[in-house]
Amino acid sequence: CGSGFTSKLEGMFKDIDLSKDVMASFRTSPHAAQVSPSVELSVHVLTQGYWPTYPPVEVNLPREILEMQQIFSSFYMSKHNGRRLLWHPYLGHCTLRANFPSGKKEMAVSLLQTIVLLLFNEGDGL
Repeated sequence: CGSGFTSKLEGMFKDIDLSKDVMASFRTSPHAAQVSPSVELSVHVLTQGYWPTYPPVEVNLPREILEMQQIFSSFYMSKHNGRRLLWHPYLGHCTLRANFPSGKKEMAVSLLQTIVLLLFNEGDGL
């Protein structure tokens, strides 16, 4: 338990550091130019063996989120041929900026909550 736990914990810290490097590389790549200036994309690429396992969940992502996912996937696969990306949408989180009649608000929500809130962009009322 001791050395196995320590090894996984070291792997987790390494994943976080490598994810920072991957995102720095992404931001200077041509792929980043495809991301809207109003969106700040941050992805953590984690090694499956170091982290807790999560059952796969199928989620119908909105077009805006699918586009961001595809842009990053294209970048990542161009750098790391032969690897596989598994997306876990229920682990994602977003900060949304919304305009309400009473003023602007910023909301920190899960990705699943974001999907529901984005549906309000498509209509004028409930």
